[in-house]
Amino acid sequence: MGFPLPIPQALRDVAKPGDRILIALSGGVDSGVALALLSHLGCELSAVTFKNFCYSDTTDESGASCCSLSAIDDARELAFRFGAQHWVADVSDRFQQDVIDPFVASYSAGSTPNPCLECNSAVRFPELIRLADRQGCSHVATGHYARVDHANRQLLRGVDVQKDQAYFLYRVARRIWPRIVFPLGWYTKEEVRRAAQALDLPVATKPESQEICFVPDGDRSFLFPEAQANRPGSIVDRQGRVLGRHRGLVHYTVGQRRGLGIAGPKPLYVLRVEVAGNRLVVGGKAELGVTTIVCDGFFAGTDEFPGAGPPRTDNPATSRVVARIRHRHTGAPVRSWRLAGDRLTVDLGRPVHGAAPGQALVLYDDDVVLGGGHIVTTA
Repeated sequence: MGFPLPIPQALRDVAKPGDRILIALSGGVDSGVALALLSHLGCELSAVTFKNFCYSDTTDESGASCCSLSAIDDARELAFRFGAQHWVADVSDRFQQDVIDPFVASYSAGSTPNPCLECNSAVRFPELIRLADRQGCSHVATGHYARVDHANRQLLRGVDVQKDQAYFLYRVARRIWPRIVFPLGWYTKEEVRRAAQALDLPVATKPESQEICFVPDGDRSFLFPEAQANRPGSIVDRQGRVLGRHRGLVHYTVGQRRGLGIAGPKPLYVLRVEVAGNRLVVGGKAELGVTTIVCDGFFAGTDEFPGAGPPRTDNPATSRVVARIRHRHTGAPVRSWRLAGDRLTVDLGRPVHGAAPGQALVLYDDDVVLGGGHIVTTA
């Protein structure tokens, strides 16, 4: 049968019949459909599944661990079905060094890191390119919901605004964008799921993993057995009044409402994580709003904007540039920005809530990802 979704010409132009492509195959529905699509286009495919910290010697079928043995088995079955060579690449040492260790250090310092950003930029895509070179492949592919403008070496948002994953990719080196293919960037998640069912893929109904891959149950405490960040302390308001006890700062992030274990006349949110005093500062939602965000370092695939950067404007209503502080954040218009050394300061046209130090701020000019940085301070 043919592929059950229309295939855009932009994808046909980059994934031509006979092209050798290495695809990262997790054993999930997204990478499975991406594999099927590239196979339909006549590409010569190889597939790799990465073994990192979340590898498990269990046959758990819940999907909680993205690299469990069951996931690897699913990936192998998919590769066999579409005639792709498949192997498992052990990147656990590099994953520990470049993803887990910085994650633990950041949380211990009271920040909220996003390990997917470091994984993509420091492990997954560098390793894909390295392995592709060894295999003689011209391109690499993943099941991310994003797109690449190959002519201009630019990262673009996926068309599914609810699923778009370009936020997690802004730090990938710009020089390798011409070699990356995202077959799913033109589709919605619902369309991909329907395509998997039409193709009768064995993973068509497999649930998505919503947690950090190496913390599948959502409990990070095992990573901090002796850390101050895992010790109980006081929950206080901005005036220092004690409202209750927290179970360890590692369990909280700025903007969090659930799981505080305290009640008040109005909903309370985490405003600050104070490592020095082992205190969690809480307050009302209005106190979370910020309009200025400072980031340490700025990346647009390289360490600078492509070209002159985003247009400055004092009228956020007419600016196309928006800042997102989370994956599914709708974005806030950028009023102005200034870059001084390794500090990027962004002034927003309206407040955002829950901008936590350690998280990423990513700037977009319409569909184009301009870059981003780790949040340091807000005001």
